[in-house]
Amino acid sequence: MKIQLCPPGQEALWDEYASRHPDATVFHLAGWKRVIEGSTGHAGHYLMALDGERVAGIYPLFVVSSRLFGARGVSLPFVSYGGIVADGPEVEQALGEAAAGIARAAGCDHIELRQLHPLKSPWPTTDRKVVTEIPLDGGPGAVFARLHQNVRNKIRKAEKNGVAVQQGAGYFPDFYAIYSRNLRDLGTPVLGRRFFEAALEAFPSHIRVYRAVRQGKTIAAKMVVMGRNTCHFVWSASLREELSHAPVHAMNWRAVEEACQAGCRQVDLGRSTADSSHQDFKKYWGGECRTLPWAYQLLGREDLPGLHKENKSFALAIALWKRLPLGLSRILGPPIARGLP
Repeated sequence: MKIQLCPPGQEALWDEYASRHPDATVFHLAGWKRVIEGSTGHAGHYLMALDGERVAGIYPLFVVSSRLFGARGVSLPFVSYGGIVADGPEVEQALGEAAAGIARAAGCDHIELRQLHPLKSPWPTTDRKVVTEIPLDGGPGAVFARLHQNVRNKIRKAEKNGVAVQQGAGYFPDFYAIYSRNLRDLGTPVLGRRFFEAALEAFPSHIRVYRAVRQGKTIAAKMVVMGRNTCHFVWSASLREELSHAPVHAMNWRAVEEACQAGCRQVDLGRSTADSSHQDFKKYWGGECRTLPWAYQLLGREDLPGLHKENKSFALAIALWKRLPLGLSRILGPPIARGLP
């Protein structure tokens, strides 16, 4: 077995494996390397395991470097999932060893593997993140019937209040305007527009942009990524003062309906921190919640890294960020956010 970086011009070979392996997601496609490298400047190392001429495993690795936060390995930054996909534990281990060598050489003391499915390797894991998935069997009518009564009422309320949901890539400026404001209000730096624009350019058939409009004003927006069998809710935001009109419920339901029409088997409502308000919101959509088996390769450290918003040491920084003028947060945010994968 041979471990090598995916050669230029061989992305189709990588994608063929990612498209047929049951544990791979749409985020394992090679196009995300161009998106992330081109918009953030971080170096991607897409490792392939070859058994003869046959691909036996893949490991998309990024070294995320920042003056503020140092260097760390992530698979994958800024999107929902990543990690190793392999035909067996021996392949998985070989890919892990190759990735560890690259990460150590870049000055990383760990690699975070954002797995959707558990690995066989005995690396430490965390139960900090969960995902809620809605099965789409039976079509829109059956899915609607499985929703909690409160959710069904909110969807009807949005319609009664004149909330209209529209879909199209041309609504990206509306999305980014609301998304960047929403993150400022949450105390989180926002990624630059270029990341999202690059994603739309690389995956025009996979990514859909929605907006909810009331009385001619965009009051909520979201971007979803359509995979082989799953529609992933990844980025979403709304105006707090308009939440009483239930635009998020209307927008989510439109996306669920379109996922059914596209032949998806489930909707992934996106990852949440365990026991958070976001998780509580999602459980009413008739989904099943499970812990994400994120794994860590520790390279010269013994404890798991603590660079995440739930770390109490960031409380002051979050509080100060919420007070920034919106325009200033859009200028200062992207250089910081590129170091917060």
